[in-house]
Amino acid sequence: MHKQLAILTLVLGSSLGAVAHAQSSVQLYGTVDLGVEHFNNGAGSVSKLGNGIFNPSVFGLKGQEDLGGGTSVFFQTETSFCANGVSPGASSSSQEYCGPGFMGRTSIVGLKGGFGTFQMGRMFTLSNGDFYVIDPLHSDSLSPFGNTNVATIGEPVWYSQAIAYYSPSFSGFNAAAMYQFGDGISLTQTTGAYNLHLGYAQGPLFLGVDYENQKGPNNVTALKHTMLAAAYDFQVVRIGAYVARNRPDPSSGNPSLNAYALTASVPYGAATFIGEFALQTDKTVSRPNTRQYNLGVLYALSKRTALYALYARATNYFNFVNEVDAFGNNDAPTAPSGSGAASTGIALGISMNF
Repeated sequence: MHKQLAILTLVLGSSLGAVAHAQSSVQLYGTVDLGVEHFNNGAGSVSKLGNGIFNPSVFGLKGQEDLGGGTSVFFQTETSFCANGVSPGASSSSQEYCGPGFMGRTSIVGLKGGFGTFQMGRMFTLSNGDFYVIDPLHSDSLSPFGNTNVATIGEPVWYSQAIAYYSPSFSGFNAAAMYQFGDGISLTQTTGAYNLHLGYAQGPLFLGVDYENQKGPNNVTALKHTMLAAAYDFQVVRIGAYVARNRPDPSSGNPSLNAYALTASVPYGAATFIGEFALQTDKTVSRPNTRQYNLGVLYALSKRTALYALYARATNYFNFVNEVDAFGNNDAPTAPSGSGAASTGIALGISMNF
């Protein structure tokens, strides 16, 4: 009898441990991405070992706890690091490549269930989230999305000190809203910015409409950003496109800009061939500022690891200077301004997830 009780106790203990483990989980994850890059900006060129070219080099923790009734609480905290051995803070480029500091990327806690998802912390903007859906290059360091939209017409990648709500999907339709307190962009006021999203994602079709409003000092609107994004997967080719309009406050002296992009990705066995074209125009004078196109191929060695080869070329007009490399840290001399001035970049590397 004592032996049977001991066995029963052991079985029950193991079962309860398994249930507790199923209700709460924590995962360590990350990416290491390195490659050889060469940039030529007309005024000079540079070759280097680049970090976070196709995917940012990061590590993080994420987990959730089941609260019952279909509701769970979750968290995620993530940091960039310099996989190429460059010390953070050694130069402006290392600051960009290595991110905004320890756990300075996504850092959130929230609740999710049948009501949708509520979260708060530091997170991607809703507009930037749509970029990732339509950009097969994941808005990497050579992506035209950074040069023609994010980096130059003001759409931010992150919101700090933010709260957000994501609705459930209703037959493919969804909505989201994000709010940033003023201190998140160094303003001593309540409102810093807000970002709204309406979308549809079901089967091969994706549609997204985003609106963003940023405040400046004294709650004066500093930026209005509107974007329409769409993608359709034909199986043999996936096509994506977006149109974005940026309207800064007239008192800022910055021009009103439009940005457009068209992307295509073609899977072929373990390889995926990619082409992208992007254009930025100055709304006030109806002329192009920058044109950029990208060509690339990804080759999956496994589900976690891929080789990549990328080429990008940006051409500037009317004294605009937008360099290849969305983060502006390619270390090459600044491209000369003037009509026809060009900047090019090549990258060969490997990206591994864990």
